[in-house]
Amino acid sequence: MCSVYHGGARENEGNLIDFSQSVNPYYPNFLKKYLKKAEIQRYPYCEEKFERLIGERMGLRRSGVLVGAGVTELLYMSFYSMKSVQKVVMLKHTYSELARLAHLFNKETIFIEKLVPELDDFPIIRNAAYFLVNPDNPTGIYYGYVKELGEELRSVGSNLFLDESFIYFTPHSRSFIESENIVALRSFTKAYGIPGIRIGFAYGPHEILKSMKEFRMPWGIGAYGCAALEGILKEGERFLDRTIPKVMKEKRKLEKRLGLRSDANYFLAGVEDEDRVLALLKSKGILVRGCRSFGLNNMIRFSVRKRHENDVLLKALEGIKLTSPFWRI
Repeated sequence: MCSVYHGGARENEGNLIDFSQSVNPYYPNFLKKYLKKAEIQRYPYCEEKFERLIGERMGLRRSGVLVGAGVTELLYMSFYSMKSVQKVVMLKHTYSELARLAHLFNKETIFIEKLVPELDDFPIIRNAAYFLVNPDNPTGIYYGYVKELGEELRSVGSNLFLDESFIYFTPHSRSFIESENIVALRSFTKAYGIPGIRIGFAYGPHEILKSMKEFRMPWGIGAYGCAALEGILKEGERFLDRTIPKVMKEKRKLEKRLGLRSDANYFLAGVEDEDRVLALLKSKGILVRGCRSFGLNNMIRFSVRKRHENDVLLKALEGIKLTSPFWRI
């Protein structure tokens, strides 16, 4: 459990259409002028300014805000903040970094085996930390019961951490759950299609964020992260309003053509032979994600990209049998 595999093209795969990383396929050209102004000759101190601006922009009244180098660093901070907690609860088939973190922080891990759990599938344990990706990765399922789950956990002194990396690809991006025991983590890199710039933020109870901040690496987001945040907070909303509907239109097309469903910008599909399908698609210039790192065999995950790229994928998938590995909630 020292390392895990994540999506994204490697050095020798740059010529492939990359469906393995689930990010906005449109490039935010407005960021170029901000990145050119990045001050790289001094240490970047911008987190506190942007934490205040994000809180104001999102209309958060009871929650604090904490900026980090993407959701993954924020997850490291989250585990650190639970120093007195011995038990963590998470889905077995989800973002593999969660299990790795539980191992690194020496936590007793309770896994929920069901691929798409319902509310009753969560054991209610006193003084524990729960981690849930919403919408989930790799299923793409959005769990509408998270607020109710948080209330049940609050009654036993447990906390809920929500990884909302893909929330901007759902109708719930402007909804914020503010509770004394819920911390939510959001990614700018996914929504703006800039995975090479690591920026995200957490919002939640001030005391938990204060503890998380102790673990934050100095200057973690760097000068380019600071510059990108400035541009996103000034011009980013228009970019999302213009591009996310395009992605969702293409998602509906893929759903109809492939017989799959998702609440996010990617699909999970069962195949008869994962290795053969990965190799076949790669020979046709397409990179998709195998799902063994999620603990799933003979399944692939692929994102929604631009129309012409999706058409190439559909053509390449002809003759390949895809099945939905779960029933809709």
